[in-house]
Amino acid sequence: MPPAGPTPPDPAPPLDPERVLRDARAKFVAGFPHQIQRVRRLLDTDPAGRELRQLVHRVAGFAGTIGLPEVSVAAAALEAALADKAAADAAGARALASELDAAFARDLAVPPTWMRAPDGAPGRPLTILVVEDDADQRDVVTGHLAGAGHRAVPVPTGDRAVPAAREAAPDVILLDVELPGLDGYSVCRLLKADPALASVPVIFMTTRARLDDRLAGLALGADEYLTKPVDALELLLRVRLAAARR
Repeated sequence: MPPAGPTPPDPAPPLDPERVLRDARAKFVAGFPHQIQRVRRLLDTDPAGRELRQLVHRVAGFAGTIGLPEVSVAAAALEAALADKAAADAAGARALASELDAAFARDLAVPPTWMRAPDGAPGRPLTILVVEDDADQRDVVTGHLAGAGHRAVPVPTGDRAVPAAREAAPDVILLDVELPGLDGYSVCRLLKADPALASVPVIFMTTRARLDDRLAGLALGADEYLTKPVDALELLLRVRLAAARR
């Protein structure tokens, strides 16, 4: 009898989607005081700068997903004010930053009501490409998909999306709009022009909520256009339905 080989390690326990959300929320809450200080400092030193817009954009897109809906709304209002340079003024921006701080306190007083639920209709596990440059948002989405039994493939930049899609052969692609390298619209255009990938459903997930942004995404062939923050359970259902339509 041949000698016994090494004992294989125990398989990793399945991810808990609720635990993923709790951990992401705890990390965000712990860092929020520092973030609001950065917002106020940048409003004083560089109110038209890219760093401030990126910071507020990230908060607007992520806070609602982890159970801080009023923070998300307040950050979106500040982001809109910063984008409208003609209407923006220093006093108004600082007032919106104060409202962001107050919204944080209100959200902390109301714990999120996360529900553990099955992933829609029964079906096979899906391979889902998650193209998202923000590491925390990418971890939350991939963790939640993996916890529901799917294989989530993270991609941090737009220019890596098409090669990753060719390699992974995904059932669905989740795609942010604002990405380093290529933006999401350019990525979608390349995906739909590739005969091997053209039939793969594309779901945009972005903070861009204007009608012309939605129309631009759908005109490029996207199957869905979801505005952040996206409810985690709704995302599972949208992914399942997009794959079924394919």
